[in-house]
Amino acid sequence: MSEKQNKRYIVQVACGSYEYHGPHLPPDTDYLIAKSIAQEISPVFKGMSIESIKIGISPEHEGFKNTKSISQKEFISQIEGIIKNYPNNYKFIIINAHGGNIDTLKSIQKLYKKKILVLNTFSLIKKDLEKIRTSDIGGICHAGEFETSIMLYLYPEKVFLSNLKKSDVTYIPELDPNYKKEKLKNWETINLSKSGILGDPYHATPKKGEIWFNTLIEKIKSCIGSYFLKYS
Repeated sequence: MSEKQNKRYIVQVACGSYEYHGPHLPPDTDYLIAKSIAQEISPVFKGMSIESIKIGISPEHEGFKNTKSISQKEFISQIEGIIKNYPNNYKFIIINAHGGNIDTLKSIQKLYKKKILVLNTFSLIKKDLEKIRTSDIGGICHAGEFETSIMLYLYPEKVFLSNLKKSDVTYIPELDPNYKKEKLKNWETINLSKSGILGDPYHATPKKGEIWFNTLIEKIKSCIGSYFLKYS
């Protein structure tokens, strides 16, 4: 990142969700991951601010305890509210760690493409998941190998693997980021998994979490650099 880019007025927005992540992870897992990424990226810039959207669009997880969801309209309103709080010369890097927010964020980026860069963690890490994952396809979706590994690395005190049972594991290949065919659409977790887990957290390790987290950081730095070269 050049000195000129460092001096830009940039706000990061950490977007997550508040939804049941099985018996072993906290409901704000997605937000905690997004926030940690933003905090790690922040020193690259001078004068960096970090805003937060802690509750996302999560209708697919309704029916489980500790799950809150907002509408698409409410989500857009929060993003636009953040933008309006800053002068026109500010740009916004949205770090999103919840799949349910992706389609809405794509729409927002089309409206503000010279002002907003949206970075989705699963999209960025997709190819790198294949390199070290040990679960079969279906083991990485929601509260599975990936998210549990990241949390074991970042917030080990918030992970309770002892709460898991083998029967909690649910493989739905059509929801896995590395699934090569058509993905499952219009699904609800409660119809697929009694535990609220879509994946296999038994394959999670802190080392995998460290590798995947650091890979995300490097990819995000690169994306931000390319964005400013294009829209400087």
